[in-house]
Amino acid sequence: MSDNRERRDGESTAQPACPACGRPVTIVTVVGPTEGVAAPCGCRVPPGALADSDCE
Repeated sequence: MSDNRERRDGESTAQPACPACGRPVTIVTVVGPTEGVAAPCGCRVPPGALADSDCE
C-alpha cells in the first residue's frame, strides 16, 4: 500500500490515503457506529480509520 502522503502516480498530497484503495481521502462520512464512507472514492471504512494517519 502507498504512503499516506504519496499518490499512486507519485504526486505528493497532504490528504490521507484510503485504507481500502490507497486514493487520497478528503472526508469520511459516518453512516453508523461502525461504518463510514470515504470520499471521493466511495470505499466503506470504519470511522476513525484515518485518525492515526500522520497527515498534518
